[in-house]
Amino acid sequence: MSLTTPARTKTGSKLMALTLAVGLLAGPIAVDAAPAEAATKKCAVKMSNSKPRQYSNTWANVSKVGSKAKVETRAHYKTTKTKKKATASKKGKASLKYYISGATPGKAVKVTVTAKKGKTTWKCSTSFKPVKKR
Repeated sequence: MSLTTPARTKTGSKLMALTLAVGLLAGPIAVDAAPAEAATKKCAVKMSNSKPRQYSNTWANVSKVGSKAKVETRAHYKTTKTKKKATASKKGKASLKYYISGATPGKAVKVTVTAKKGKTTWKCSTSFKPVKKR
């Protein structure tokens, strides 16, 4: 008794041809892929006073973000985080005021910035060191 593979039989050949034809008629198979995320861009931020006295104000001056982008800054103090929000100008600039209060003198406070407009995100950071009130 001889063994034959299905492709060599008359029925097997027809089945294989039918399978190939259906595949060709169906067209290419598309796989849904998530859209590529926009790359994060760099912005710029500078404190108006990098060594502000306790109980005074300093401003985080943000630039190089998109026109009218939503800007969020976060100051990371020793025991807390303070968040501020603003909308950038048409020129891509924003200024956010921080009241220093009784922040620990000499302890660096990191300020992180995230700005968003559409699918574009900008990120940058800076820091300041409060000094003791006179």
